[in-house]
Amino acid sequence: MKEAIKANTRYIYKAILFCVVFTGLFVIFSFAKNFFPNNSERLTHGVIGTLAAFLTSFLFLKFDKKQFSDIGLFFQRNTVVKFFAGVIAGCIIMGLLAISVLYFSNVTIEVNPGSNFLHFLLVTLPLIPLAFMEELGFRAYPLEVLKNKIGIRLSIIITSILFALYHIANGWTIASSFSGPAIWGLIYGLAAIYSKGIAMPTGIHYAANLVTSAFGAANNTVSIWTIKQSNTSTTKYQRIDWTTILPSLALLVFAIICLELYMRRKTTTKTGIANSEARY
Repeated sequence: MKEAIKANTRYIYKAILFCVVFTGLFVIFSFAKNFFPNNSERLTHGVIGTLAAFLTSFLFLKFDKKQFSDIGLFFQRNTVVKFFAGVIAGCIIMGLLAISVLYFSNVTIEVNPGSNFLHFLLVTLPLIPLAFMEELGFRAYPLEVLKNKIGIRLSIIITSILFALYHIANGWTIASSFSGPAIWGLIYGLAAIYSKGIAMPTGIHYAANLVTSAFGAANNTVSIWTIKQSNTSTTKYQRIDWTTILPSLALLVFAIICLELYMRRKTTTKTGIANSEARY
């Protein structure tokens, strides 16, 4: 029993080390951004992060004597389909959250006359490599290493916490990291395990950032809609901004329900297979 616990702990440490190395390489590689124009910062950021994630994966796989295909990193005919399925799911989830926030907030929305949908999609294309690099860094090697050793549920939770800590290291507050990325990490992790790859969670991740970028200030030339603050009373109670907390809680409940339904379905499937084999 103790040996099993030690073995499982070793894999947790390995996942943590992977994320630390990825973050470290990302910071080192980020100095190269100085050689690129400022207007391509997000694209450069995403490409550099992707290179850091690939290099980290290569080093750890080399140590494990494994290949990229062993952790689901290979292109299939349905990879693009999974990505766009994720985009649709992400737009629905984030769209509903955005609508709820706007409904309970004291703001008004107007169509941005300085932008159009095609321009918006082109300008926000760098969000794809930005999403891909983080999925590669947290939902590929770390999740694959953990899920077969400590179980699906715990592996998703651990990688979600690591995802939040990564954002803290990038300057986010503790509250925003655990109320945002950590909760989204549960959804991304479940999508990665369900779809057996990172194409779907990358699509969800991209869509979540895309919907967020669709709303901006009045002087924004990228966003599709502009947000204006009204003069009505605020939605804060005892200094708590419920317009950000309630959507996060709703997303957390949604993620937990989806995870438990998946686990129940997986258990039922295994039980059915075992009973079928027992008959023969």
